[in-house]
Amino acid sequence: MEASHIVQALGETNLEERRKAAEACAKAPGIAMAAVVPLCRCCSDRDEQVSQWSQAALEELGPPSVDELSSLLELTTAAELTAYWAVTLIGRLESQGAPAAAPLANLIENEKTPAEVRNRSIWAIGQIGVANEAIKATLERAAQSDNARTARLASKALSKL
Repeated sequence: MEASHIVQALGETNLEERRKAAEACAKAPGIAMAAVVPLCRCCSDRDEQVSQWSQAALEELGPPSVDELSSLLELTTAAELTAYWAVTLIGRLESQGAPAAAPLANLIENEKTPAEVRNRSIWAIGQIGVANEAIKATLERAAQSDNARTARLASKALSKL
């Protein structure tokens, strides 16, 4: 199956096509790199196999293309697993993800953001390593969280800024 067909198949309604495409991405990082945004969407697929293969593909990737940043930012408010992986990939961009720092801080502040996405956003800001005073204030508040993991991640992120 050629890469463009695999990327397209990730968005198909046919379950078997989505499964095969997600598996192909997990087994071929080069193909997965061309399918970053569709793979993020598939992490929240109602089919467990599609979701697991998609997550496996993303686990093996390095940073995405910086050209994907705006599309990944759009996914940060999607279903929890999709948002988690979009934030993770933004964090992998490190300093190239700087334009995402403020939107990630907004996720941290939003009480409707799932805890894992909030924590991953804290991690991502630390990876990006760029923050203004408002973002630092967000991290300082998170460092005071009753959630020990959130507090630890925020303290670590602050130490990187």
